[in-house]
Amino acid sequence: MTARRWIYAALVAVPLLFALAGPLLARGAPGERSIPFGPSPWSPFGTDRLGRDVLAAALTGGQTFLVTGLVTVLGAYLVGFFIGVAAAAATRAWLDDLLMRPVDVLLCIPSLLIIMVAALHTRGSAVAIACAIGLALVAPIARFVRMAAAGVVHGPVMDALRMQGESRAYRYGRYAVRETARPLAADFGVRFTAAVYFLASANFLGLGFDTTSTDWAVSVAANKDALMIAPWSVVLPGALIVLLVVGTNLLVDDLLSDPRSIAAAGARRTGRDA
Repeated sequence: MTARRWIYAALVAVPLLFALAGPLLARGAPGERSIPFGPSPWSPFGTDRLGRDVLAAALTGGQTFLVTGLVTVLGAYLVGFFIGVAAAAATRAWLDDLLMRPVDVLLCIPSLLIIMVAALHTRGSAVAIACAIGLALVAPIARFVRMAAAGVVHGPVMDALRMQGESRAYRYGRYAVRETARPLAADFGVRFTAAVYFLASANFLGLGFDTTSTDWAVSVAANKDALMIAPWSVVLPGALIVLLVVGTNLLVDDLLSDPRSIAAAGARRTGRDA
């Protein structure tokens, strides 16, 4: 494992540690509240607008945020994957149109508009907003999966398997999964980033979780007016969101790099050193 990969993994590990182990670590925080935007007896980060310790709030505010983002993108990818694969494998043009034209219409609708409509009609239900975010992600996922799978499903290898009379479906599936795994995994990282962005935007606008929640995005929105007098109440939760998004993309890009490109780059470095 290269030093660069260790750095990328560390960027992701910090917000994950806050989200997964945070509630346990925050048990030692004082239960009573202090002066808003003042010093805290538990950590050097001070208190937020409600007098809660900023570090304790950050430790308890990531779990729901992270789980909601993961579940949303997994559900969206499940739906988008089946639509995209079905469209790519369609042998009739009308079937491809039947599947993809509604997707094209959905692509034309601004994602934040879908989220805002869901929030207004459900009075800010977190479940409805998560579903709206998933709906906004389905269209680009289906488009990408269709593009990635089309060259495989209708490629020469599949044609050769059909000409050989290969009737076992798992042979087709195993080959298709092997060929599309790398681009789809990379795209999953991008969609997770998009889900985090939409979720953070909804919470920042007050459309998601309760405004007194310790959720990272809610904390940034709730405390932004005190950025100059209590910067950690905004910087700490905001930095955790940035680390999660940037670290995830960098780590996924590094893990999914083409081995041939990595070998070629290593050979060039060796040649320069020599």
